[in-house]
Parts: sequence; C-alpha cells; structure tokens
Amino acid sequence: MIKQNTFLLLSILLILSCTQEKESLLFSSSRNGNSDVFIMDIDGENKKALTQTDFEEWGPTWINKNEISFLRQTEDSIFRVKLNLKTKKESIIKHPTNCALDDKNILYSYELELYPCKNDIFIFNSITNETINITDNLDGVANYPSWSHDGKSVVFTSNHLGTNELFEYKVDSKKTHQLTDSKSNNERGELSPNRKFLVYSSDYFNKGNQDIVLKDLESGDIKNISESSGMELIARFSNNGKKLYYGSNKDDNWEIYVYDLDTKSQTRLTNNQEFDGDPRILKIK
Repeated sequence: MIKQNTFLLLSILLILSCTQEKESLLFSSSRNGNSDVFIMDIDGENKKALTQTDFEEWGPTWINKNEISFLRQTEDSIFRVKLNLKTKKESIIKHPTNCALDDKNILYSYELELYPCKNDIFIFNSITNETINITDNLDGVANYPSWSHDGKSVVFTSNHLGTNELFEYKVDSKKTHQLTDSKSNNERGELSPNRKFLVYSSDYFNKGNQDIVLKDLESGDIKNISESSGMELIARFSNNGKKLYYGSNKDDNWEIYVYDLDTKSQTRLTNNQEFDGDPRILKIK
C-alpha cells in the first residue's frame, strides 16, 4: 500500500511538472530585417517571432499571461497593439489621454497602468478611470519606471537633484524616497522580488560607461555585475530573484544576457548580428 501511495504521489508530481507553464521572456529584435517582437523561454530556447510585418514593432510588455502589448509604427503613426498569445488576434489599444507613446510602452499591474509622459511618470487606474502624476512635485525629467514585483511601488529615474538618481514611489502612501545617491548616472532600476536588492544601470565604476550594478538596500553595498568595456542597460529580475536579464553591446552588437546571482556566471541568450534587447519577464505574484 505504501508503494502504491508513493507511486501515485510521484505520478501526480510528474503531471504537475509537465503541465506547468514555462516562464517566457519578451524582447525586441531586428534579426528579420526590421524591428519585431519575439518571445523565448527564460533559458534562451524556443525563440519565436510574434510579429512578422513590414512595419516597425517594439516595446513589448505583458498585460497578463495570455496577452501582451507592443508599439507599431505605420508610416508616420504609432499605434498600441494588444496581441492574444493563444488566439493570435490583434486589437488596437488607445494611447493615454495625456500622451501619445512613441518610445516606451505601458507597464501593467492588474488594474493599474504605468507609463512615462512629457518628463513625468503616470499611473492610470482602469477601474476608477483616474490618472495620477506621481512625479508632479519633482522638477526635472523623470523616466524609466518599473513596477515592484508585488505592484505596491514604482521605481523611476529622475534628474531633479542634478544627476540621474533612482527613487521609489509607494502606491498606497503616495510617498517618494531616494534609493541611490552617488552622483553617477544611475538609471533604469528594478527591485528584487524580496525587495532587498536594487538592480540598475550606472557608470559608478567606470565614468561614462554604463554597467549593471546591484545594490544591497540594507547594507548599501554596490556590486558591478556586468564588468565589461561595453554598455549594459535594462536589467530585470527573474521571478525567484536569482537571475538578472539585461542587454549589452559588449560583443559589438546588442544581445541579451542572463546573470546567475548564485553562481556569478553569465550566459548569452541571443546570438545574431542585429539588435536584440529590452527583455521583459511576466511577473508572477
């Protein structure tokens, strides 16, 4: 009887592991002649083009596990497009009422939508139809927002103190506090899922050259993750917080890499002579 129960348990675990969805990574690539939206497994396998038109498509973001959004330029107009990954059906999404997005796309967290517009950062609540300017009280340029893993705060870049620094805005309290203060070019930050670390792009270690750095928010220690002569931008955490995905041009063109925080090893996930970048992971809450 014990053997039968053990066999049954193992069978159930095997079924669950086989049916569990793999985490996927969205990215932009010009490998097919113009900019398209691609998807791949987080280990770099199973790369697949999600758009294959004559138009320029970029800036993919996750709406939910079944839907994504991206930007598409046709002649002189830029549209926001929603794509259902299962049905492959596309539909047009309106731009925010206060801004026509032409570079960065909206970032979604349940009913909340996050986006940069006219030097400020905005959150739109699709339920209440309310738009909040979270950087309205800051002079200067605010850009590159990112959701925290739990959707309770936003990390953004602002130069209102004279140089690019990173700040966190708490959605509930509507309070902002500073995360970096090194007078370097600190930008494009994201918090780890456990909120203990901040990853961002900075020339802290090599003036004029952006590296991926990791800051321990408890101790204040800063580590250079990429340590290359090239430029590294846009690092993002895996859902378990153990890996970092980022873009780098250290091999003479932009490719996507993954850095393992446990083994301190990095792996190149894309390999072609055209642009690959802007990796996006669906955050599982």
